Amino acid sequence: MNRAAHFFARAPAKRVHRGHAYCHLKHSWPVRTQRGSLSHPMLPLLIRLVFALSLPAALFAADAPPVIMAPASAGLPALPAVVRNETREQQDARLQWFREARFGLFIHWGVYAVPAGVWQGKSVGAEWIMNQGKIPVADYRAFAEKFTAAKYDPEAWAQLAADAGIKYVVITAKHHDGFALFDSAYSDWNAVKASGAKRDLIAPLAAAVRKQGLKFGTYYSQSQDWNNLGGGKGRDKPWDETQKAGDFDAYLRTIALPQVRELLEKFDPDILWWDTEYSMTPERARPFFDLVLTHPRLIHNSRLGGGVLGDFRTSEQRIPASAMLGRALEVNMTINRSWGYRADDLEWKSAQQLIRNLSDITSKDGNYLLNVGPTAEGVIPQPEVDRLLAIGRWLKINGEAIYATRGGLYLKPLDWGRTTYRRAANGAPTLYLHVWNWPAYGRIIVPGIKQLPRSAYLLAEGTVATVTAAGDSLIVTLPAVAPDPDVSVVALEFDGPVQVDGGELPHDLGASGTLVDPSKTPH
Repeated sequence: MNRAAHFFARAPAKRVHRGHAYCHLKHSWPVRTQRGSLSHPMLPLLIRLVFALSLPAALFAADAPPVIMAPASAGLPALPAVVRNETREQQDARLQWFREARFGLFIHWGVYAVPAGVWQGKSVGAEWIMNQGKIPVADYRAFAEKFTAAKYDPEAWAQLAADAGIKYVVITAKHHDGFALFDSAYSDWNAVKASGAKRDLIAPLAAAVRKQGLKFGTYYSQSQDWNNLGGGKGRDKPWDETQKAGDFDAYLRTIALPQVRELLEKFDPDILWWDTEYSMTPERARPFFDLVLTHPRLIHNSRLGGGVLGDFRTSEQRIPASAMLGRALEVNMTINRSWGYRADDLEWKSAQQLIRNLSDITSKDGNYLLNVGPTAEGVIPQPEVDRLLAIGRWLKINGEAIYATRGGLYLKPLDWGRTTYRRAANGAPTLYLHVWNWPAYGRIIVPGIKQLPRSAYLLAEGTVATVTAAGDSLIVTLPAVAPDPDVSVVALEFDGPVQVDGGELPHDLGASGTLVDPSKTPH
């Protein structure tokens, strides 16, 4: 089968119409199904899952309602999917900065930093320590007095983010313990009224981050709340008598929803980052979604629940095995093994691994949200600082291969590394080869491309690389020694559109069941 596509063309819109679903599975397995005629028993579930992952904006006109139904199949009920009422062009414009950013900083900070992973002499957890240690409410609340933020320097945090090459920052405004880092009129369990910090910790960070020219986001745990009356406990039963009082719906109505409104009105975040969907039915999630709609430029992730898809897919601690086109992706990950500060967690990922993670995720058309967990005093652990600065040094040289690039050219990793690309205003593309494994024999193969670039060079030194054609591939001859032991980047600049032929490239299925050229598919 001829797998031909124009290099750097926009991925085609997914289609759903009478009785048929045209979609990509996770590893780009082309599937055409018809109700009642399925070749594998898992296909109905997979199709509905992929529908949910790729639905926003591509499927409906400007006057479509914000709630639509995926078609029923094989006896399964129709799936409600709640999305913004916007065209694909409107969504692309709203998400442009996010897709171009590629690298964000996640900050998990709260009262859980006080016990720092230890309860009653035992190593228990980090941000989940109250739940995992089954700490009584009164005992956990007593920790708050030692949450002083005495060394908190939001300007320094923002400078660190900028020096690391970060483009947006997301902080836990309220985690599952219900403790808010801002002053809330709807719960006194917050940094101003209940902690040793005695001040709002969000506002100064938002200002400092924006002063650096970065975007700012707030994380909010809408479902789980282990302290406030009526808050959810996730999969667990209450472990304290005080947690048995209250009503979940009343909690959502009188605490969670009003606090989200406070966040939006006080800090005007660029991102609203939901977490855990426990018990969030469509009826419970809809008021939160409606609140999001009152802020036209706000983007939010996929963890609200209740059928609300969000603007980007969240993948926690896991990089997808292959590219999945059609929806924005963010991979959130820790530098050690913990999100919140844990004194005994010294299993730090190396700077090389983190740089390669960024390269890998970008090659799959995703963003990397990398986490730090400050102490109760507000100090980011030095190993986290060191690794962020190492990434920043790499990005100063190789950033053009990351920022505002696209991935997904090859759906499976190449043996020598990864690729990203960008298009110039005239449509001429540059392909970036992220070389992880420097070849002992001095050459790497770029499959599926016949057209020779007008220039080829290493970003680190500007050293010229030699490129020759060999059948359906390019052979790139490199210097004997890699300029960067972590990831060296080779830029191939072309004069015009590049034809890619062969290999496992992004593709879609047309109504005939044959492969179509994405560049000729209407959006």
